[in-house]
Amino acid sequence: MTAPPSRLYSIDTSALIDGLERYYPEENFPGLWEQVESLVDAGRFFCSEEVWEEARVHAAPVKAWCEKVGFDSLVKTTNLTVIGEVQQILQDHPLLVKNQKNKNRADPFVIAVAKIMGATVVTGEGGDGTANRPKIPYICNLMGIPCVRFLDIVRLESWRFRA
Repeated sequence: MTAPPSRLYSIDTSALIDGLERYYPEENFPGLWEQVESLVDAGRFFCSEEVWEEARVHAAPVKAWCEKVGFDSLVKTTNLTVIGEVQQILQDHPLLVKNQKNKNRADPFVIAVAKIMGATVVTGEGGDGTANRPKIPYICNLMGIPCVRFLDIVRLESWRFRA
C-alpha cells in the first residue's frame, strides 16, 4: 500500500495573520511553527508574490516570520501561467477584488497558485461569500479547489503537540 500524496498549501495573508498574530503566536507555539517551516522546506507550504508583499506590510510577527523563512523558500513567483489564471478568475468573478480599495488584491493570486499547483487554499476568510460579495472560500468552492483555515492544517497533517 502506498502512502497518500502530500498535500500542498497556498497560503493567504489572512491565514498568516490568524496563525502568527491572532491565535498561535510563534513564541507560544514554537512546535507548530517548526512543523509549518518543515512544510515550507519540503515545498508544500507557499504563497504568491502578492501575498508576500501584503504580509510584509502587516504587523511585526508576520513580516518577521516571512523574512526569516525567506522569499526563495516561501514564494511562488508570478509568471505568465499565474497571470493567465488570475485573468480567468477575474473574468469569471470580477467582484472578487472590485471596490475593495486595494484590499484583497492578492486573493485571485492565492487561488491561481493553488489551482496551478494542485494545492489547498489556506485562508482566514469565512465561508459566507456570495456571488455579489465573493470571498476566497466561495470562489474555491465554485472552482473545486479545497479551501481550509489555518487550524485545519494541523488536522490534515495529523500533528500532535504535547506540553
